[in-house]
Amino acid sequence: MPIRVITVSKENSKGSQLMAKELLEKVERYAPVTTLAIKPNPRNSTDPAVQRETEGERVLKALDGRDFVVVLDERGQEVKSEDMAKLVAAAGEEGRPLVFCIGGPYGHSDAVRARADRMIRLSALVLNHQVAVVVLLEQLYRGWTILRGVPYHH
Repeated sequence: MPIRVITVSKENSKGSQLMAKELLEKVERYAPVTTLAIKPNPRNSTDPAVQRETEGERVLKALDGRDFVVVLDERGQEVKSEDMAKLVAAAGEEGRPLVFCIGGPYGHSDAVRARADRMIRLSALVLNHQVAVVVLLEQLYRGWTILRGVPYHH
């Protein structure tokens, strides 16, 4: 089952790139992963609502109708590692590509939220997109190890 991670973000710091690369290699033992970075604020708007909508349109264009879309959002359901494993398993059972969407500085548009099959949050804290990617990849790896019975999760 292919996994895609779509972020609305600028270039990541070297430190977060190193961590993400290491975790990406671990996740790819179980599933192919691709990433897509959408530039934030493409119309250079100073209005957060306009920025969210414009970024949201670009995110929606990157999605396919078959995608199992998981939106990472502060309003989403808090999940445990075991829940992430179940989410990965459910998408795999449906035979749908799994896509995670991480919003820009002002979050997701209502249209992106409406498109979501699931809306989750990785933390009660608001996370920078670079941190969110690292946490997401680690949880995907942890989820796969739970599903496969690999001794990583305690």
